[in-house]
Amino acid sequence: MTPQPRIGESDMEKFTPDLILRALSWRQPYADMMLMGKIETRTWPTSYRGWVLICSSKKPYLLDQVVNISGTNHLLRIFEAMETHNRFTQKEGHAIAIGRLVDCRQMTKKDEDACFVNYHPGLYCHVYSDVTPLPYPFAWRGSQGWRTVDQKTKELIAGML
Repeated sequence: MTPQPRIGESDMEKFTPDLILRALSWRQPYADMMLMGKIETRTWPTSYRGWVLICSSKKPYLLDQVVNISGTNHLLRIFEAMETHNRFTQKEGHAIAIGRLVDCRQMTKKDEDACFVNYHPGLYCHVYSDVTPLPYPFAWRGSQGWRTVDQKTKELIAGML
């Protein structure tokens, strides 16, 4: 298994406003888990590689939905990680971080721990590196799927980093 890139490890340039930045939304608690090195799982593959604005949706998952996605074992690990990183404040409806999407591949059973979800055929691992929390999260109206970030917002983010 290829080792996953770690938060803060970079083999590319840092983010600047002249680069492409796409936004993607996550429901909590998974948005915050991205700040802790989680490998994202989606039901769709992507060929996009590059910078992503990590946003939290206004509507979080309910506890029973998280149990259905992650299972009770991973739910306990999520709570432990959130407690360890003091992330119980969970911003909703905000841009919270930026990271680089560096790989997309089919999920395997071995990916469960890094993804914090139970394996299901048809899931894809979206692997990120350089995930950096925004020092000043800002309100963000999300949408389903990819969204291109405008120049003014890219300049705001670059000024924070």
